[in-house]
Amino acid sequence: MTTAETKYKVPRTLADATAMLERLAALSASIAQSEARRNKAIAEANAEADKAQDPLLAERKAIAQKLAPWWKRAGTKLAGDSRKSIELGGCMIGTRKGKDTLSVAGDQKAIVTKLKGLRWAKKLLRVTTNLDKPAILKVIDGPHAAELKEVGLSKDLGQDEFFVAAVEQGGTIAGREA
Repeated sequence: MTTAETKYKVPRTLADATAMLERLAALSASIAQSEARRNKAIAEANAEADKAQDPLLAERKAIAQKLAPWWKRAGTKLAGDSRKSIELGGCMIGTRKGKDTLSVAGDQKAIVTKLKGLRWAKKLLRVTTNLDKPAILKVIDGPHAAELKEVGLSKDLGQDEFFVAAVEQGGTIAGREA
């Protein structure tokens, strides 16, 4: 059995490399077409499922809305004082406490200023300071280069990286209409 790794050898001529690149372009086009077919099929399946589920979801919501006031009246009798939910009719029904949230009344900046003045409240404030790497890279070779180097900052030059990608243009395999 021949694998892709053993099928191809390092090209020796421009013609060999061009043939390989044309095959790569064709493969990229086939992959893109396959991906487009997959995305279309997924979108169609999602649309079909949504259409089928819409009335079911609406009915489920209507039932839940009617059960809520009934549970408010009957829940304590059915679940008891120590529980907030029960299993009934193949479902769990009950109440649960929602997540606590912080309410901020007034100007948040003014509240932060007040809390900064209280020693015990400093742990309630978040202060973050980070290096602005893009800004530093812009000035690293400037008048403060020595000082920046002294504190441990330097520029790592980007390394050349090999790439190969199909292009879509006339006269190439990838540019042909399928």
